[in-house]
Amino acid sequence: MNKPSDEEILRGKIDMNLATKLIYSNVSPYKIEAATGIPNNNIYKLRHGERNIINLNVKTVYSLSEYAKKIGIK
Repeated sequence: MNKPSDEEILRGKIDMNLATKLIYSNVSPYKIEAATGIPNNNIYKLRHGERNIINLNVKTVYSLSEYAKKIGIK
């Protein structure tokens, strides 16, 4: 999954809840990185409280929420 364009983001819905569920799921940071392009160390930092999901940019949250939808996280 490549980084989304601004147009894709405007057409889609960003679901912060899904992005959060993905971050704290049992999906490995390496799988998330492979699917979204978000570095696995960023996922690790989010899971361990070193970063806050609220501070992520829109494209990152969009990528996380779209991947969560794709793998069936509800």
